[in-house]
Amino acid sequence: MIMIKKTYPITENLLMQGYKLNQELLTILEREAEKLNSRQDAATIAQLAEQKKRVSQQLEQFSLQLTQILATESLELNASGIQHYFIKAKLANLPIKEGLENWQKITQLIKRCQQLNEQNGASIALLMRHNQRIQQIFRGKNQFATTYTAKGSTTAAHFSRAIASA
Repeated sequence: MIMIKKTYPITENLLMQGYKLNQELLTILEREAEKLNSRQDAATIAQLAEQKKRVSQQLEQFSLQLTQILATESLELNASGIQHYFIKAKLANLPIKEGLENWQKITQLIKRCQQLNEQNGASIALLMRHNQRIQQIFRGKNQFATTYTAKGSTTAAHFSRAIASA
C-alpha cells in the first residue's frame, strides 16, 4: 500500500499526458483521412505521417512508463492490470475518479484511432494500386495481358506499347 501512495500521483499525471497524446493522434488521423479522401496535397499527407510517427514514439514512452508503474504493484499493462491498480489505489484511500476517467477516455480514443488508422491504411493501399496501374499503362504494360514465364515470373504481352518513355 505504501508504494501505490507514491506512484499514484505520477500515474494520474501520466494518464493525463496519455489522454492528450491520444487526442493529438486522433486529430492527426482525422486530418489524414480528410486529405486522403480529397486525393490531393501529398505534401501534407507526408507531414501528417511524420507527426504520427512523433506522437507514436511518445505513446510508446507513455506505455513504458505505465508498465514500470504497474510493475511496482506486480501488475501488467493490460485491462486487468489497470483495473487491479485502481482497486489498490481505492483501498489506499486515494482519489481515483479523475485517473479512472482518463484511462477510460484513453481506451475509447485508442479504439477510434485504430479504426481510423486502418481506414487510412486501406485508402493509401488503394491509391498505391491506382498509381501502379497508371505507371503500367504509361510503360505499356497492360495488366490484363500479363503472362507467366516457365520460371513463374510475370511478363507483359508483346503487343503493349508505351505511352511515354521514362
